[in-house]
Amino acid sequence: MIHYGDPGKTTKDTIYMGYSETTSFTLAEKDVPEHKVGDKIYFYVQSFTEVGTGETDIDKAEELNSGNHLGSDWSKVASITFS
Repeated sequence: MIHYGDPGKTTKDTIYMGYSETTSFTLAEKDVPEHKVGDKIYFYVQSFTEVGTGETDIDKAEELNSGNHLGSDWSKVASITFS
């Protein structure tokens, strides 16, 4: 599960979620928050031994995030800068 927020927002402001069952994740263009050149988005990753359930990737992420599953510690922050 991947959490991220609007540009410049950090840990407590990660209002968006992503989901992947592999070791890679691509943020779809439609899910990229509004931004301008130079803005940074910070990403935090948490892994689970179970896969999420639901119709969509967001449903799966929300189900894992519900607190009913034991996940890893959060990763160190990763970021991208828009150019």
